[in-house]
Amino acid sequence: MIKDNFCFVYVTVENFEQAELIAELAIKNKLIACANIFPESHSMFEWKGEVKLEKETVLLLKTLVNKYDLLEKLIIKNHVYETPCILKIDVSKGHKDFLKWVETSVSLSDSNV
Repeated sequence: MIKDNFCFVYVTVENFEQAELIAELAIKNKLIACANIFPESHSMFEWKGEVKLEKETVLLLKTLVNKYDLLEKLIIKNHVYETPCILKIDVSKGHKDFLKWVETSVSLSDSNV
């Protein structure tokens, strides 16, 4: 297990169905170990000069740093937003057994993306 090898990827999507689609594709392609899906959060932002309040679904994806670029491409390809929120959050420390499971889960085979 390599230190600083892990990251979370925070993504907002339009709805639960889109979150499920992205999470399932990422798991099947061995780009993430797991996804937390937080349905119906509320986001307030300015878009094209107008303040918006929209319902969104949040994805928190657990993976390895070396999978991020492929994961980002998969998310963009399957995302409906013009400018999707995709943020890589480095994990500097965590439960050793959990991190080992993440590493094993995404290292079982190469990605098909």
